[in-house]
Amino acid sequence: MQALHDRGRYGPDLALQIESMGATAVAIANRWILGWPLRVNALLAAGRLPSTLRTQTELEKDVLSEAVGMRHLSTIEILQIHHVELAPPIV
Repeated sequence: MQALHDRGRYGPDLALQIESMGATAVAIANRWILGWPLRVNALLAAGRLPSTLRTQTELEKDVLSEAVGMRHLSTIEILQIHHVELAPPIV
């Protein structure tokens, strides 16, 4: 599992919560913080990051588990084919 990027931004409790969600959640959190830090800050300020991240994690896991015959594509390509939004929502 990759390390949670910019762990201090989340605070110790939320960082542990994200890490306990598993590798997919950490990868999504890293993608979000590296690509859309202002949206992540807004989600943090609104207290919506944990629930939003949990929902996105479940969605991506579901899509990827049903991607039979697509293993030659990257995870991001599979998600794009299924029109999964890669960015965090705007608060």
